[in-house]
This record gives sequence, C-alpha cells and structure tokens, in this order.
Amino acid sequence: MRKTLPPPSLMVRKFLNDSTSGEESTQSLTATPNSSQEGSATADPFEREYCFFYGTLMDPETLAQVLRTSDSLPIMSRARVIGYDVKIWGPYPALIDGKPLQPVDGMVFEILSKTQLDRLVSYETGKYELQPCLIDILNHDDSVERTVNGVTFMWNGQEDELQEGNFDLKQWKKERRLRDLDSISE
Repeated sequence: MRKTLPPPSLMVRKFLNDSTSGEESTQSLTATPNSSQEGSATADPFEREYCFFYGTLMDPETLAQVLRTSDSLPIMSRARVIGYDVKIWGPYPALIDGKPLQPVDGMVFEILSKTQLDRLVSYETGKYELQPCLIDILNHDDSVERTVNGVTFMWNGQEDELQEGNFDLKQWKKERRLRDLDSISE
C-alpha cells in the first residue's frame, strides 16, 4: 500500500485555488526565498517546493527553456518515487499509480517561484495534474540521501490513451534535434 501523504502544501493549495497569472519574472534559480517579484503585502508568500520529473523535464536544457532562464542550467538531483508506474502517451511518459513498492527514477528540482510553477503547469498541459508525493533524493550509489515532500505531474487523461513502453530521454533528445533541424531547413 502507498505511504500516506501529508495534506497538500500551501503552494499546491494556492495553485488549485488560483488561476495562472501570466506575469513575467526575471527571478533566477539562485534567488532567495523572499525575493519573489510576484507577491504583494496581502498575498501569501510562495513556499519553495520540490518537483519530481520523470520525462522531458529531466533534461536541464529543456527545463531551462520552459522556465525561461538563460543564466545557467537548473540544478537538479537524481531522485525516485515509490508506488508509481510510467506508461507512454505518444512520445511522452505518463506517471500513473503503480504497485506499492514499484520505483520510478527521475530528477528532482526545487521550484523557487509561482512563475516557475505556472510555466511548468503550462508546459505539462491539461493531460497532467500536479499531485503531492514523497520524493527520495538519491546519493551517487542509489541509496536514499533523504526523503522530502514534493509534487509531480501525474497523468490526467484517459487510460486508453496510454501504451506500455519506456521513455528514453536520450532518444527523445535525438528526435527533437532532428525535428529542429528539419524545421530550419524548410
């Protein structure tokens, strides 16, 4: 049976209650927790949140493009979630509930602002839904360094849209580069 999760964090509750603001921010990945440019004196402060990625956003270049950061690549760590499975939707992976001890490996990133969260949600589309989860941050030998509360994007579409299969980040990057080259030559 899956571990009981704590109630959603303030960030998740705010996300579910707010609509996307669309505001732009120049906040960098090294900003301090209280440096959010989106807040006001009456708004609740944004709480940093760990986010588990298992697909295209494991690629630092893709994540930087989605977050619109140009200074440096985002800092991510190897991570794992337990009790989930991955199926395939077209070329993309989809996280679904799995067997109780089934691991899914990926990367973890610390979301620093509501703008970053909004950009991630926009990238993932309505086919994925932000859900709370427990994330194991891994050491170099695959042992668990620590477990943190976080969020991940789970499949929100129809089950019959998914296929069995594995997501290969290297293959996806190769195919994306080929598509990019084709669009340049047209």
